[in-house]
Amino acid sequence: MDRRFDKRYPTGLSAKVTTLGKQESSSSGHVSDISKSGVCLSTALQLSPGDLVQLDLAESVLYGRVAYSSPEGTSFRTGIEVYRVLLGGSDLSHILQTVLRQEMPGLPGVEQSEVYLG
Repeated sequence: MDRRFDKRYPTGLSAKVTTLGKQESSSSGHVSDISKSGVCLSTALQLSPGDLVQLDLAESVLYGRVAYSSPEGTSFRTGIEVYRVLLGGSDLSHILQTVLRQEMPGLPGVEQSEVYLG
């Protein structure tokens, strides 16, 4: 069921999601799309709404909160509301920055002055 009203931009990006907090766990996954609402991730890791997570993709790091997670085959379709971005310096990071700047204006980390070159 599609709950978002915002336009989705499909991606083919691999990602690693890590839960933040008392019990850290991580899993690889696939970002299926990005929108103004956040990102949609398919992963084997079962997450719960409200979980704080770190998403490593496109040589960048995104921090957010799980909005929903529902079973889909052998994985979980998970929506993540993004709160902060640390961008890498690669061409792929610049593409990610362009999409995030367009779709999530004002999101901390997507402005040119906050580009992470680590």
